[in-house]
Amino acid sequence: MAILLAIGLAVLAYAFPLPDISEEGRRLTAVLAVVATLWISEALPLAATALLGPALAVLAGVATAEKAFAAFGNPIMMLFVGSFLLARATFKHRLNERIAYRVLSMGVLRNDPTRAFIFLGLTSAGLSAWMSNTAVTAMMLPVAQSVLLAMVPAGGREVPRTYAAALMLIVAYSASVGGLFTPIGTPPNLIGLGLLQQATGETVSFLAWIAYVFPVTAAILLIMMAYMAVRFRHEQGALVYDRQQMVERYAALGPWSGTEKWVVTALSVTIALWITPSLVNLVFPTMGEYLLARLPEAVVPLLIAGVLFVVSGDRGAERTPVLELRDLADIDWPVIVLFGGGMCLGSLMIHTGMAAALGKVLSSWIAADAGAWMIFAVCALAIVVSETTSNTASANMVIPVVIAVAAPAGADVVPIAVAATAACTFGFMLPVSTPTNALAYATGRVTQRQMIRWGVLLDIIGLLLLTIWFGWIL
Repeated sequence: MAILLAIGLAVLAYAFPLPDISEEGRRLTAVLAVVATLWISEALPLAATALLGPALAVLAGVATAEKAFAAFGNPIMMLFVGSFLLARATFKHRLNERIAYRVLSMGVLRNDPTRAFIFLGLTSAGLSAWMSNTAVTAMMLPVAQSVLLAMVPAGGREVPRTYAAALMLIVAYSASVGGLFTPIGTPPNLIGLGLLQQATGETVSFLAWIAYVFPVTAAILLIMMAYMAVRFRHEQGALVYDRQQMVERYAALGPWSGTEKWVVTALSVTIALWITPSLVNLVFPTMGEYLLARLPEAVVPLLIAGVLFVVSGDRGAERTPVLELRDLADIDWPVIVLFGGGMCLGSLMIHTGMAAALGKVLSSWIAADAGAWMIFAVCALAIVVSETTSNTASANMVIPVVIAVAAPAGADVVPIAVAATAACTFGFMLPVSTPTNALAYATGRVTQRQMIRWGVLLDIIGLLLLTIWFGWIL
């Protein structure tokens, strides 16, 4: 049924073209109608649809195969691979689990369930800044279940339902928001930056992204925690957090192994090499340009991950490399393929003029000096699309249009594109909006009604704060 609908929408898209669009852009619009329908309906796996899109573009005569698939050679693709390899090392050797239990056993938590809730959310967000949101959620939800078991209800056999739901959701939501803290935290970030660079030649550095996005997303995370804490405040009397259980779980992990030390060293060096060239460039421009040319952000994680395939860690009496060939096979290749296919389609939207034609239509509704209203409009578009399909797919569909809207309106494209990119991650309402939501819902502790009621409010808060920050403050 979805495939028939996709074909029907493609016919309509071609029969009623956008004004002033080229023949190639007209054909691409039909291809995108097919791809968008399949992404939203998930009639095919998302990654399979991402590969199908450029192939259909070649078949339809939109571009040659070399041009249609050129985005797979973008250096950002290698940034994905290298980052996923480092995340794989972290997950494989349980470094993230050690971090989580260490945080939850800190004395500052005392035996306060609200503090345990807050620190669990902060840990999820911190890990998600460097790892896949889905991987962090999959790892942290069992930890959250352990926190629930560490509760001693007063006069009841089960943990109160609102607190249990809040604990599961704060893991999922914090992982999503934490992914915005750095450019590599979640795929839409790199998609937005890659499409921005392709369309305008503008490059947003690692530090520049943090300066743009971290303040507002950190504020959103704190407001989210405060709101959820208010929601379960009436259950506080029925909860006591047994911190000693977390202490015991951390102790059970034993002393730091040589492998864990290699992994934490690799992560530290990677972060330092991402940040150092931009800092040096501020003081010594010549040296900074040299480092930026020799150590671009896409190359750094590949160099460090390459070392981890050589050095040996200790696994009992056996000494094996920190990363092995099967680890390369086990990284999230479907996400990488989805990213690459989406980048290909986004590039074609820009080069065929299809994005410009659509942007011209939309920009006619927005005044050239719209400012905050433009930020509000593009972020609202990104959030609505993200609620119906994955945030990665929504970034591929929305960002080229946003860039095309901003340029004719005479606005600064970079902050608008960055704001819309961040908004693509704000899909909090439905289990199908993002894998992190689905994992939280699958615990059985969260009802769909709770997710919708809390998620819609968090979407609105995120939309307003992004508008205020990018539209007025910046």
